[in-house]
Amino acid sequence: MRLSRTVPGCDEHEMATILATDESVRHVWAGVLGSDRMCRYYGYLAHRMKRIGDLLAIGTISGSAGAVVAVLSRLPEWTSLLAMAIVGVASIAQLVGRYHEKAARSADVYRQMEGFSIEWEDLWNGVYEREDEALREDWRRLSERQAAVLERVPVELPLAEGLARRSEREADRYWTRRYAAA
Repeated sequence: MRLSRTVPGCDEHEMATILATDESVRHVWAGVLGSDRMCRYYGYLAHRMKRIGDLLAIGTISGSAGAVVAVLSRLPEWTSLLAMAIVGVASIAQLVGRYHEKAARSADVYRQMEGFSIEWEDLWNGVYEREDEALREDWRRLSERQAAVLERVPVELPLAEGLARRSEREADRYWTRRYAAA
């Protein structure tokens, strides 16, 4: 079904197509910003989780080596106890935190959001030339597909408020500068 209306001066059988309404344009713009923000966030989160996992692995290896060196070189007993404590804490944190697993999941969400960001930008680039009904349908489908990807993420991955604020600021700044003249 096409949305149309009679235009003054046109034959009543000639109908003009309703182009994108302000509300539809706002929905698409919010989708563009939201998708970019989420893409940035999960990219940053993947990097952070990998870095923490790597540091814990290095701590475990270093602590293990330190304990062995302390025992073999007859260093004071407290040095080997300290090294073993470091190994224990780092091992438990690595096991409980599952940082490499979270980094991999964040990277997967990032890749998917990157694809959505491209689709949102394509939708935005033609927003003023599209019929409102078709635009709203594409917006709805894209929103639903994106929501399906993000549905379980809050349960699987932590929320880092600082990264979320950074991602929001960067996305707003980027898109506002890019389309400030539009």
